[in-house]
This record gives sequence, structure tokens and C-alpha cells, in this order.
Amino acid sequence: MAIDNNIIVSHAYEQYAAPLVNYVSIRINDYEEALDIVQDVFVRLLGCDIVTTDTVKSLCYRIANNLVIDHIRRHYKRQEVMSYVFDMERSRPSLTPEQVAAFHDLAEKERCLMMELTPCTARVYEMSQIQGMTIDEIATTLNISRRTVECHQLNGRKRIRERMRRII
Repeated sequence: MAIDNNIIVSHAYEQYAAPLVNYVSIRINDYEEALDIVQDVFVRLLGCDIVTTDTVKSLCYRIANNLVIDHIRRHYKRQEVMSYVFDMERSRPSLTPEQVAAFHDLAEKERCLMMELTPCTARVYEMSQIQGMTIDEIATTLNISRRTVECHQLNGRKRIRERMRRII
């Protein structure tokens, strides 16, 4: 059964990959990201047990559509967070010595918590959160896909946030 599924998915890749890339890139206006999303479509298809020659095309487009919606949601969420941070930064009054000391303590705790992350996740977290590099810059520097950087960044932020909540 798994062999049949692999054959069906490989034929589907040959037949539908290019049209799916066009479908996705039109919706998100980013060709490189569209390539990553289409790759994810076929990875998910490989793990799906209900793939048949009759359902493979509709599954490809359904998965692609869902991934596009997820991508758009993440994009707008990022925009909201960046806007909030920018507004807070502009309206922030000068810090007291106690606030500066508390900030340095939290920064030190963050560095300690980064040591608990996997090496790649820690490196991506440091490059994005501390050095301020973009996802594309990190992907180029580490020679990994943009999507992999996003996953490491998400995992790193999640784990640091969870542990910081316990500390604070």
C-alpha cells in the first residue's frame, strides 16, 4: 500500500507541481515561498493514507489552499506584532535604573534558556531575536530553506516563552 501511495504521489508531483506553484504564488505573491508550500503539499500527501488516483488532484489543491490560508494568517499576525512593537517603542518613556537592571536580568535568563535549545534552533533564535536578521537572511547564512528557518524560529520562541513564564 505504501509503495502504491509513493507512486501515486510521485506521478502527482510530476503532473501537478508546476500548476500548484502558479496557484500558490498568485495568491501569496512570493514565488520562493510558493515553492516551499508546494513541497509541503507533497510531503503531507506522502503521509496521507487516503490518496488514490481519483482523489490526488483535489487533495493537492485542498492542502495547498489550506497552507496558503495558514501562510496569510501568519503574515498578518507578524504585521500586527511588528506594528505593536513599533508603536510601543516610539511611545516608550526613558527607563529607570531598576527597569534597566530587570531588562539585563531577563536578557541573561534568555541566554541561559537558549542553551537548552537544539543547536540549530538556538542559532536561528539568536540570529532572528538578538541579531535582528530576517528569515531570508538566516536561510541564506545557514544554507537551509526558508520554511525550516520559520519552524526553528517558531519552536525557539515557543520554548523560550514557556520557560520564561515559569521563571517570571
